[in-house]
Amino acid sequence: MRLAIVLLIAVSILAVNTAFADSPQTGIKGSGFALINGDSPKMYTSSVKIFLHNQTVDSGYVMINSENSIIIAKIASNGWQFAYNGDGSFHATGPVTSRQNISYSLVLDGSRVISSGAGSLWKISAEMTGNGQNYLLEYLANSKDYLNAGTSSSSLTASITIPNGNSAQSSVGFFVPLNLEILRGTTVTWQNQDNIGHTIQSINDKGIIIPMFNSPVLKTGDTFVYKFTKPGVYHYYCSIHPWRIGVVTVS
Repeated sequence: MRLAIVLLIAVSILAVNTAFADSPQTGIKGSGFALINGDSPKMYTSSVKIFLHNQTVDSGYVMINSENSIIIAKIASNGWQFAYNGDGSFHATGPVTSRQNISYSLVLDGSRVISSGAGSLWKISAEMTGNGQNYLLEYLANSKDYLNAGTSSSSLTASITIPNGNSAQSSVGFFVPLNLEILRGTTVTWQNQDNIGHTIQSINDKGIIIPMFNSPVLKTGDTFVYKFTKPGVYHYYCSIHPWRIGVVTVS
């Protein structure tokens, strides 16, 4: 019988820690609880821990525990793939093997939801399949931004588009998205896809231009880039079409 486990809620956040002082290995672990769909639902707890070395999976485990059974599946480095994206998310997939020598396939998708000076918080969705079972789990895990160290691909990025044909006052969607929500440290790129020029001018709460992020006239295809390093709500507009305003919210 194929069992489907659906996550109800994450119950705790477990810190990520450096495993070895002389090695860039780092562990990710979190926990949650799940419910089996079926005639006799059972509550499960689950945890996962992964050790990374130079942004590749080195070792770890996943554990699923109920009142009457426990699955402890070991992660080996062979066959694992790990990809860390510029927005702070990651995707990992590979095999795990239980103590009973049962093979499973584990997929982890993490998205960074909070970034601060103390580290970051990830929401991790996991799916483990094998032996006629399908486990769908979710974890919360926090860590220092160890993945950012020494890598150019790990910087946070976001984009805003000025679409074509939106210079008229009656048009909508001048900046897409109109209110961009990002994490501190994100570099934002505006691109003008309209057939006329526009500007990006930072303004205060009274609509007055302030010297914070201020672009020249952007012709079709031109871009303007600014990195937001402090939390806050930032307003801007196009000085050529001052009725067109946008917002960047930094957390």
